[in-house]
Amino acid sequence: MNWGEWLVAGTLLAAACWTDLRSMRIPNALNAVFAAGGLAYQFIAYGGSGLAWACIGSLCGIVPLYAMNRLGGIGGGDVKWFGAFGTWAGPALTFELLLVSVLVGGGIACGILALRAPGLRTLGKKLKWPWGEHPASGGRKAKFPFMLAVAPGFLILLGKG
Repeated sequence: MNWGEWLVAGTLLAAACWTDLRSMRIPNALNAVFAAGGLAYQFIAYGGSGLAWACIGSLCGIVPLYAMNRLGGIGGGDVKWFGAFGTWAGPALTFELLLVSVLVGGGIACGILALRAPGLRTLGKKLKWPWGEHPASGGRKAKFPFMLAVAPGFLILLGKG
């Protein structure tokens, strides 16, 4: 990806993070505009091969996350966000971001589980938790916005790129 494409993808990420942190939703309109822009850009810049590359990139984000969505582990907006990202980043970077984000998300999940430990439970309950059931309560419905895991993954890839 060139710096202009990274800038567009970063803008998409910032907008998705903002809405996901505030409401645990990523608007369809946001994803649709960025996906359409990515498809148009790739076609104009690289022709039919660029369009095919963008479509494959989109599928590399949508297919694995759709499976996670069906299992209840991720929201539909995240699936569509990765599809939109894939139109700009292509298959390899999209899949790499997906893997890094899942690993970061696993780390966040471990931190949430740690809030249930007897010594940390009191401290954990003092922390504000705006996304459903508080993790220190010990229930199974604790959630967090997946964009909290995607943003560090994006920065890791940006540092490599």
